[in-house]
Amino acid sequence: MRASTLLIAGAMSSAMTLLGGGTAAAQPATTMPGDGVYLVGVDIIPGIWESAGPADPAHNCDWSRLWKLEGDNTNMSNIIGNNLTKLGPIRAEIEPTDLAFKSVNCGAWRLLPPKPPTGSAGR
Repeated sequence: MRASTLLIAGAMSSAMTLLGGGTAAAQPATTMPGDGVYLVGVDIIPGIWESAGPADPAHNCDWSRLWKLEGDNTNMSNIIGNNLTKLGPIRAEIEPTDLAFKSVNCGAWRLLPPKPPTGSAGR
């Protein structure tokens, strides 16, 4: 084979490897670093989440569970549940049916482990 033919064959093989291999989609996280809007099931998983609260008690932590993303996400008709507080720790239960979770000035969040089942029925 000619050198140019080998070069083309090598390039095509590399391209096929890249296209065929692809990259796996990232799994939803069990932590949120801070302020932002996080999509449930994409960015984060549902469950009970906890934050230490605002680093500066002069400013409120404001979180919202959203069923719709629109504009600046402060439209009360898009909010399923929310809280505004200066005290911590803060807990929020994010449901699988929520579209997104918005956090402002709450600091980092972490997913709490699920409660162990109790009783003979496993509940």
